Amino acid sequence: MVVALAGVAWTSTGNELWLAGQRAMPVWARGRMNATIIMFSQGAMALGGVIYGTTAQTWGVTIVLVAVAAVILTLLVTFQMFSVPLSIDFTKGLDTEPGPIAPLSPNFIYVPRPSDGPVLITIDVQLDESQGLELEKFVNELRLIYLRNGAYSWQVFADPTRKNRFHVQIMMPSWSQYLLLCERITKAEKQLIDQAQSLHVGGKPPETQMYIRVNKHFRDSSSI
Repeated sequence: MVVALAGVAWTSTGNELWLAGQRAMPVWARGRMNATIIMFSQGAMALGGVIYGTTAQTWGVTIVLVAVAAVILTLLVTFQMFSVPLSIDFTKGLDTEPGPIAPLSPNFIYVPRPSDGPVLITIDVQLDESQGLELEKFVNELRLIYLRNGAYSWQVFADPTRKNRFHVQIMMPSWSQYLLLCERITKAEKQLIDQAQSLHVGGKPPETQMYIRVNKHFRDSSSI
């Protein structure tokens, strides 16, 4: 009976974790999330088997099972005493619905092909350095947002000659990946991006530029 109840509890917990992960990930990345959960769960079961086998061989099966039961009981009582929620559904406050950002639309000389790239996006902003902790939080969050949605580099540089002047560089593998990033941004991420933009203290909006790697050779016109 105890083993049957333990199996039900283990299965329910695994299902809840799986569903929580599904809700925490945007639609386009759920396949990757499923693969990650399968890899880690299988690895965890293999590691647990090694630990249980080693400890049971060393101290005996009865002692190990009693010790594990005591630890679980202690954790349950502690959680109840301090009102710690036992649910692992951590996604109730997340909004993973698509909230795409509008692609930059400068006056292109030519329309980029999907394979053109890498794409470099630069943003020149003015930030109040006295808001150190708040700025650091937004910088870290923005970096993670762009990296997990397709960028392979996100860096911020400070101007050593002018106070409160910063230069942000975002690198995308190709033009198609840049367009995908614009579509992948969720509403929660878009809200955070808007909050970060509100920290700009300059009189003019942040200056944003886009560059695409040149895939052709330059020639001196005088030699033609």
